[in-house]
Amino acid sequence: MNKYNFQTFIDFGASKIRIGVFDYDLPKNNLYNQIDCISNFDLENLNLDTSKNLINKIIQKCEKELNFHIKNINLMIDAPDVQSFDFSIKKNLDAKSSFFNDIKFLLQDARQLAYKNNHKKTIIHTIVEKIIIDDKIYLELPNINIDYRSIALELKFIYISGKFYNKIINHFKSIHIEVDNVLCSSYVKSLNYNQFFKNYSKKTFLDVGYKKSCVTIFDKEKLILFKTIPLGGNHITQDISKVLDIEFIEAEQIKKFLNKKEAIFSDNSKEEFFSNKVLSSSIKNNISLDLLKKVIYARIDEIFNLSLQNIKFDEIFKKDEKSILVLTGEGSKILDKNSIYLENYNNFFKEINFFEENTETICMSGINFNKKNNNFEVKIVPKKMKKSGFFEKLFHIFN
Repeated sequence: MNKYNFQTFIDFGASKIRIGVFDYDLPKNNLYNQIDCISNFDLENLNLDTSKNLINKIIQKCEKELNFHIKNINLMIDAPDVQSFDFSIKKNLDAKSSFFNDIKFLLQDARQLAYKNNHKKTIIHTIVEKIIIDDKIYLELPNINIDYRSIALELKFIYISGKFYNKIINHFKSIHIEVDNVLCSSYVKSLNYNQFFKNYSKKTFLDVGYKKSCVTIFDKEKLILFKTIPLGGNHITQDISKVLDIEFIEAEQIKKFLNKKEAIFSDNSKEEFFSNKVLSSSIKNNISLDLLKKVIYARIDEIFNLSLQNIKFDEIFKKDEKSILVLTGEGSKILDKNSIYLENYNNFFKEINFFEENTETICMSGINFNKKNNNFEVKIVPKKMKKSGFFEKLFHIFN
């Protein structure tokens, strides 16, 4: 592998750390690895020390196979407070000027104003929703030389806490790793998974993580909604532990067992559940499957209700339009085999799909994000990559 023509992506999750090292010259040399972890992403008591050894371990394993040191990474992470907000800005022009410069300075002004009102936040994605030139709407920036009197931009910013951002950057610096880019994992993944559902005009992705869930809605390739809630698969485990009065680790065993089984609550599957060797006798003796079903259903119902709450689907989805709900993330696995829980949500979507993720598909989302020319986003492009897109030429504004 040519050490000057590769990129490393780390997906830093609350329950897993994944790494992908990509060789632009020889893709067959790409490396993937993952390791389990429990990371405390609590903003008020942020403690990442327990993950240092795990990050070092997974990086050193790759370095051994590559035969050189990894010094820089692109970080994919879902911060506990990741959110988005919409922002509009307009400029009237008295004299003819450079179209490129006007767009550039307008983006710069928008970012400065956004930070003025959200000075404790760090913007990690700037997405262009509309460009309005003399009251004419463009969904992509026209790469043309035209006369105009006004330009307006409608933008969507995805941001995280500045405190969390600085903490995570310094965390990697302490192990001698520089973070080139910080990306929102849920957004970048759903953007990449879009390619697998091209037959649908409107796509809703629900990424159920360890401690949070994220909803992204796309109109073809364009992001139109981004939303997060502080609930995930970990809360299902906590409920099982509390209601059934068993240890957290035992509750997690039950949940993982259910992840792999079809309709575990049917009469035919009860015998298999109680005969499972992974589950201890203390668990089996203290479990009511009916109560277990109610506990899990109640929390999943809450996750879905809060995730989809206040989303105006009747305005987003036109009648007879092909729409799909795609479930991703570790926390959604319990739904894949026990889809009884989704009966109440079939009215919203023409189809519901469970997308099976792995380390490769997750890390590939990061590399595809950096490689592709996405006309909807102003993004920082790593110095080693060729810059070809119009918006990519603006990357230096946000360094």
